[in-house]
Amino acid sequence: MRRVVVTGMGLVSPLGCSVELAWQRLLAGRSGLSRLPDAVTEGIAAKVGGRVRDVLEDPEGGWDVDAVVSGKDQRKMDRFIPFALGAAQQALTQAGWPPPDERARERTATVIGSGIGGFGAIAEAVRTTDTRGPQRLSPFTVPSFLVNLAAGQVSIRHGLKGPLGAPVTACAASVQ
Repeated sequence: MRRVVVTGMGLVSPLGCSVELAWQRLLAGRSGLSRLPDAVTEGIAAKVGGRVRDVLEDPEGGWDVDAVVSGKDQRKMDRFIPFALGAAQQALTQAGWPPPDERARERTATVIGSGIGGFGAIAEAVRTTDTRGPQRLSPFTVPSFLVNLAAGQVSIRHGLKGPLGAPVTACAASVQ
């Protein structure tokens, strides 16, 4: 194994959408857990969970998807892909890493682990198929939920041409 150095970090989380803010909230003893909307918990015992709040719910540290992805592109991707784009932008900025030349772009890997990928898009595709038929699915349905598309979109946006990885190992994905 070779040693690596982490030079930049990015975060989109229930505690806030930056590493610094989430860390401050952790140190202050705050939790990212909250009561989930009734529509999400109908028929199940769990009523509390960690969800990423938007800027209307958390003006200081909420998620502003429009600052990361255009409305048109949002319709083509599940929520986890803009999360990856936002966190990657933070990490690259913190690292001061716009690759300086083609060789650096070709040597910069993009690896993003996920527990499951675009589950929301998968569930919506099933609902659409059940109620309106498969012909009503968007041609972007499959690319919207594929786990490797988070890393793919990040590498495309930043011109990174090195290896691409997308480990899917449930809750262990963060240690890959």
